[in-house]
Amino acid sequence: MWQSVLKIVGLVFLDLGLLVSLFLIPLGIPGNFVILGLALLAAWIGGFQAIGLWTLLIMLAAVLLAELVEAFLGSAMAKKYGASWWGVLGALLGGFLGVIVGTALFPVLGSLVGAFLGAALGAAILEAVNLRRVDADAMRAGWGAFLGRLLASFFKMGVGVGIVIWLILRTH
Repeated sequence: MWQSVLKIVGLVFLDLGLLVSLFLIPLGIPGNFVILGLALLAAWIGGFQAIGLWTLLIMLAAVLLAELVEAFLGSAMAKKYGASWWGVLGALLGGFLGVIVGTALFPVLGSLVGAFLGAALGAAILEAVNLRRVDADAMRAGWGAFLGRLLASFFKMGVGVGIVIWLILRTH
């Protein structure tokens, strides 16, 4: 009987941890890595029966891919919206700096807002510097960087949701 109670309590804590981790992703906190850690813990507790090593490696690859997509999609969308390589560089650097500044000013939510605004402003500013004027082309590059960050966030969240659903189906 105690074994059943412990299993239920463990599953409740796993589910709560997975849910909290999903809420961390859009805030710019590495929720997918927390999900991966919870999967590793569940695999270890279960003797790697329900969740095997290959599954964990596939999850790791998906999480790393999501991080790469997040890092570069803002830049790629800025390029698609007409940015030169200066604008692309501005989107990449602005996104990283935006996370740092946003988190420092407003912990948690600031990292999300900072990432979006940083990518957009970085692309627009470096594009304007490159063009030696502020015009619609620089603003369009900033808009592309913003859209790229938004799409990247959806992609990262999709990876997290996919892993969480798989974990729940395998462990329950």
